[in-house]
Amino acid sequence: MDEFKLQTRYAQSLFDLAKEDNKTKEVFDDMSMIKKVCQENHEFQVILKNPIIKPLDKKSILEKIFKDRCQELTISFLSLIVKKRRDIYLLGICERYLEIYKKANNIKTTELITAQTLSQDIISQIKEQLKKELNSDIDLQIRVNPKLIGGFCLTLEGKQYDASFLNKLIKLKKMFAKDFCEKVS
Repeated sequence: MDEFKLQTRYAQSLFDLAKEDNKTKEVFDDMSMIKKVCQENHEFQVILKNPIIKPLDKKSILEKIFKDRCQELTISFLSLIVKKRRDIYLLGICERYLEIYKKANNIKTTELITAQTLSQDIISQIKEQLKKELNSDIDLQIRVNPKLIGGFCLTLEGKQYDASFLNKLIKLKKMFAKDFCEKVS
């Protein structure tokens, strides 16, 4: 079976169970935290992907790490995927769950890249404006990239609006190069 489909099926099942218990938000928080642990801790990923480590040992490791930090439903789910030997897909399952939750709750993920750190007031204004324009809640991911010089880049649903000074300088450079080549020819 295709990895993406498998991850989606497990994530959808978890979402359906969480919905029955009215805990979709709590499980969303758990999956966000687990995703972060998977991404930031290479050793954790190695443990999950190691076929030599017994499922019982993996289950014990997961319980030690997450038992006091996650919902009981999430812990039971982690035990299930270890038992079914699907633990190697944990990161993907977390990502699919987050996507399913956001779609069900009309939350759009937007990435904003700026040249410098923004104040909380400016961030709130941007979120409110996006919320009005898109008619949905906004999950705003902010990154700072000083190479932009000024301005910003906004990414939403695979589309990017680049209003950075760097982009404008690159366009200007191309325009001058084109004009220069035409005049030389």
